[in-house]
Amino acid sequence: MMASPAVATPNTADAFYAPPADYAVKEPGTILRVRPIQASYAQLVPWPVQAWQLLYRTTAADGQPYAAVTTVLKTARTTQPTALLSFQNMTDAIAPQCMPSQALWQGQVPWVDPSKSGSLQLSTMSGETPMIAAALARGWAVSVPDFGGIGNHYSTPKEPGYVVLDGIRAVESFEPAALPGPGTPALMWGYSGGGIASAWAAQEQPRYAPELNVVGAALGAPVGDPRAAMLAMNGTAVLSGLLPVALMGVMQDSPEFTAAINRYLTPAGKQRIAAAADNCTTQNIMSSLGFDANQYLTEPVDQVLADPAISAAFEERTLGATAPTTPLYIYNAVDDEGSLISNIDALAATYCAGGTPVTYRREQTAMPGSAHTGEWFLGAPGALAWLQQQAENPSAQPVCDTRTVPATLLAPEAMDALTSGILTGPVRTFLGF
Repeated sequence: MMASPAVATPNTADAFYAPPADYAVKEPGTILRVRPIQASYAQLVPWPVQAWQLLYRTTAADGQPYAAVTTVLKTARTTQPTALLSFQNMTDAIAPQCMPSQALWQGQVPWVDPSKSGSLQLSTMSGETPMIAAALARGWAVSVPDFGGIGNHYSTPKEPGYVVLDGIRAVESFEPAALPGPGTPALMWGYSGGGIASAWAAQEQPRYAPELNVVGAALGAPVGDPRAAMLAMNGTAVLSGLLPVALMGVMQDSPEFTAAINRYLTPAGKQRIAAAADNCTTQNIMSSLGFDANQYLTEPVDQVLADPAISAAFEERTLGATAPTTPLYIYNAVDDEGSLISNIDALAATYCAGGTPVTYRREQTAMPGSAHTGEWFLGAPGALAWLQQQAENPSAQPVCDTRTVPATLLAPEAMDALTSGILTGPVRTFLGF
């Protein structure tokens, strides 16, 4: 069982995030509070779509009552959405201003925060608004949960799945969303950190929310083995900047991990991790290019990660313990420097062996600098095309369809999803058609 969070960075500036005193007796998925918002496109301009935020009851990793916020979006022309997409943003941060509910709210997260001497407060959510627009243009409603809950947890096992599933429950009961209830075709999609959260939701759904009609989940670079990922990312040009906040995320949940890692961290290492807690992904990456954890530890990083308490914490965060029943689309760059292809091969094979229908695309993504970041965009159209197929005609999938392919962006169905969705979807939502 998970220990109580040792560190947390809740959104204390906004009373909307504070659950009412009696929320613990509510059923998971119960809406606790609602507010309409002016949605923001790419943290830049007001987005002319209908948007609300729901505070709802969910469950923490240790089984205790918890609360989370999801942002619900639909177009005014969509009288009854044909599906609900739960879109998990690759948040990769624990600072309140980085959460989707803040980044999607017009005016809440300026590009430059005057209180931080010009630091770039750019959330990854801004880069993923075209994917949301593509879903809205297809007549779907979209739920974008803060899958770390009101405590902004990061790298927590199982809990992101509960938050995602309860977000779907909440939106399906939210009358303005105009959905038909638990029978609504529900989809899940996320890349990197969002892929991990979507994987947890797919794994937990048969037990935790069996009444939901989840017809498919697209998992992009879902980092099946976090310990192997940290070793691989260390010292790389781009992704190594995520290591400090990843360690802080585990420290939030586990006093045992915190005590163990503190035995190895130098004073400069502790400062570096603490600083990462205040920033969004963009700032952490740009300020820590080529980050080498060995410079901040008293022992080599591989030895530190082999410590029993540290190893146990990462084992809890490793995907694959249970097989989802919903069909999956998994996509990963062959030369991804963080979500290692060998680990995703093993994860897909484990799911397949458990009976999960898996469409797995090992994509040869030739990108300078970072295959992980390149695949985020190049793999998205193929994922969207597959999700649309599942929404329109859920069908039996082969138990395991694994292919090594050039970037699926080149496939006809992906090109159609790119041109009719990710590229033109934003325009269509702005023009109202």
